[in-house]
Amino acid sequence: MHLHLLLLLFSSGVSGYFLPLKEMLHLQNMSIIDEMLCLLEAEKDAINEHFFKPLHIKNENCAHCNAKTFIHELKKIPPCKCLKTVEKDMEKLEKDCSILKKSSSNDETCSEMEKTGFSQFKKSLEEFLKWVNQNQFCSKIMRRASGLYPDGKCICSNPWKYRKGLL
Repeated sequence: MHLHLLLLLFSSGVSGYFLPLKEMLHLQNMSIIDEMLCLLEAEKDAINEHFFKPLHIKNENCAHCNAKTFIHELKKIPPCKCLKTVEKDMEKLEKDCSILKKSSSNDETCSEMEKTGFSQFKKSLEEFLKWVNQNQFCSKIMRRASGLYPDGKCICSNPWKYRKGLL
């Protein structure tokens, strides 16, 4: 009788509650935006570049233009950086996320930018990603957690913290 109950528990998915966190990460899907936010926070290297950041990052009419700007600016980062993953993910979002596909209106405010250091650029990108995620524009674009960092150099230490990009 107990064996039958144990088999029922494992087949119903309840067994996931008993797996260690490390094993659960391989089984859970992770939003691509959640991953990007985690990688942005994990990036601690000093990057001595100047970046342009959009000024109107929460303007729906500017979303496409802002995504293009962030992608262009992320290309300035040397290839050994974990933020190359963020760059590739931004490109994926631009292709797959409906609001980022739309061409921006002729609103001249969309082209307003500010030259800044990396930390301010990073904060602006984080704010943009959270806005996109909170408005449910792209929150269903997922990634399997097991394939995130094939080279082992990028570490997203606490992906649970970033679920739904609300932090």
